[in-house]
Amino acid sequence: MGKGKRSVELFAKTSRYNDAMFKMLNVPVLGPLAKLVMDARGTNFTYLPVYENVELSGSNALPVSIVEHFINEASHHFILDYCLCRKGNGCKEYDIGIGCIFVGEGAREISQEVGRRASSEEALEHHRRAVDTGLIPVVGKVKIDAIGLGVKNHSRLMTICHCCPCCCITAGVHHAPRDVRDILVRLEGVEVKVSADCTGCGACVDACIFEQLTIEDGVAVVGDECKGCGRCAMACPDDAITITVDNPDYINQCIERIAAYVDVS
Repeated sequence: MGKGKRSVELFAKTSRYNDAMFKMLNVPVLGPLAKLVMDARGTNFTYLPVYENVELSGSNALPVSIVEHFINEASHHFILDYCLCRKGNGCKEYDIGIGCIFVGEGAREISQEVGRRASSEEALEHHRRAVDTGLIPVVGKVKIDAIGLGVKNHSRLMTICHCCPCCCITAGVHHAPRDVRDILVRLEGVEVKVSADCTGCGACVDACIFEQLTIEDGVAVVGDECKGCGRCAMACPDDAITITVDNPDYINQCIERIAAYVDVS
């Protein structure tokens, strides 16, 4: 087994301890060292809501087009054989075989022991399959991914994850300090709105992996650090939660923000 394979297997095994790992970032001495390795200031990650009733202003394209843009622009593409988080947690609800997509020049350095090089068309097909199965795309730059995959220049490697609600490593981020929580940036212009149809059933509270929904006076209330992933709207049995994007330039702004952190050309 090569170094790349060993690193991926280790990450998969440790992903089940995500809560403990994020809590560790609050510990004096250990926390600052861990944040230095993960490079919180240089990491920028955004969930793209794929809820079927996302309401857009004007004739804007859906948020998933942001992923399609980066895949089409990328010089190289690599698809992992499996999702590290789902494998590490023994996921029973979603396909473990839908692995992350990595794009950019750095993707050429990833060992083929852990996946395969792909064309842009194959990467797009993989992405669409993931979305069709109910997974939420997350896109951005994550230094720790580059380190684990043996990629030297982390500014040339973009991560495109497709996350389930039960196993995603980001589900533990609410335990971390604020500067780490802020590496997950809500998509420009996204708002999560609760209508008068809310019955306070709590389904959205259970669905929110970031613990940003509460029931107050019998109605769901959205927290200030909501990441706009849309899982709450997908879970609401009364269609009382809507995801809206009121910013007409949100796609360009998101692409420019993420491109400032990572170059996929």
